Amino acid sequence: MNANIARAARTLLETGTLARSACSREFLATLAPLLDSGIVTEDKSGAGRRLVVRNPGAFRDFIQHHFPNAPVPAGASSRIAGVCRFRNTKAFASDLPEIVTIRAWQDDLLHSTDRPIAIAEATRAHGVFSFLLQDAACYKLHGPCALVENPAVFTHFEHLLLPPRLALYGHGRSSNRLLDWLAAQPAPDFELLHLPDYDPVGLDEFTRLRERLGTRVQLHLPENLANLFAHHANSELLQKPSTQSLLAKLRLSQIPEVRTVLALIENHNAGMEQEALLIDAL
Repeated sequence: MNANIARAARTLLETGTLARSACSREFLATLAPLLDSGIVTEDKSGAGRRLVVRNPGAFRDFIQHHFPNAPVPAGASSRIAGVCRFRNTKAFASDLPEIVTIRAWQDDLLHSTDRPIAIAEATRAHGVFSFLLQDAACYKLHGPCALVENPAVFTHFEHLLLPPRLALYGHGRSSNRLLDWLAAQPAPDFELLHLPDYDPVGLDEFTRLRERLGTRVQLHLPENLANLFAHHANSELLQKPSTQSLLAKLRLSQIPEVRTVLALIENHNAGMEQEALLIDAL
């Protein structure tokens, strides 16, 4: 998007004029200060309208400020390139390797080049074990594992006394690269227990995982979930328009686990954050 805006701005500077119909909404929003100040004007042009540069020097300074297009160092990541060209680290899709963070209490659940990693010892000594997912095929999961959305539950996962002896930190919504890696796990005994927030966003994330992993992923539904909702559900988790849109979509879901939690959300007109799971466990 930034590249398209920069290209359009430089075209307008070079030609001095640009058809209004050729301008995206984002481009016009970027030019709003210039249009307000008269550096660029919008004029009639035949049956349509066009942008006209009235002060090329000021417009050139504006482009240089927003799109400096500085030389990108060889081997620089997309984040560095974004700063060089647009002063924005997120201007380009990230090409940085995924950072996978794990806590585990058994060593044979993660293999690298087909050899088990001492992740239990790393967890005991340092609290977590992390690696860069540069070669997705290098790391393989085995047995029951868990994917945990939030840091509080991730750092106290062992207190929940659940079957998985390995927990991955999902950082909220899992990245597509992490999801690709999980979906590609070849071990026949690999399975995933998902612990999200019990709200439309969390259910949407579980649906996303189910679409890729099938029944190898299950939603964590504790026996006392209804009681937890009764005491700890929060109606504010449903107030955003985007959350209401997700809720409407989830009402069409045929996944039994989703419908179980959805019934609790509808009954209480509220969602519940996963940290409630720790109240009794701790």
